[in-house]
Formats: sequence, C-alpha cells, structure tokens
Amino acid sequence: MINFSFVARNGEQAIPLDVKLDYQPGHQTQRARRIAVGELLAKLELETAAIDASGSDMVTVTTTDGTWVIGESYSNHASRGKL
Repeated sequence: MINFSFVARNGEQAIPLDVKLDYQPGHQTQRARRIAVGELLAKLELETAAIDASGSDMVTVTTTDGTWVIGESYSNHASRGKL
C-alpha cells in the first residue's frame, strides 16, 4: 500500500486529501492526483468542475465557488519532535 498526502487550497481554506493505492511498479502520482480531485469534489459536494492537470506538481480545480489548487502535502520537520 502506498499513501499519498495532498492539500487542496482556496485562499485561506485548506482541505487535506489522503489517497491510498495498492503498490504497482511505475509512477502512481498522477493516478493519486486524479483520485484526490474526486475526493475534493465529493467533500465540496460538487458534480462538475474545470480541471487543469497540465502542471507537473499540482492540479487546479475551478468550481462555481472558486479555484482550488491541489498539491502535495509536506510535513513540517519541526513538528516531529526530536530526531
């Protein structure tokens, strides 16, 4: 199992999106991003949106309520405690 963590941002709003996929050889990040878009639409209770996945590290989702940018979520090393 591979875990992907994304964050969808719209201004000051942020929605965490976690995607779990069964391991398959090769790159699975794009597949995980597509699933994250679906999860965002489900959380926002929307059925349609304009999606731009042309960026290599983010997806832009434009809805009637605004534009959301989905990017990878990185943890803050300081919040992990002692290393």
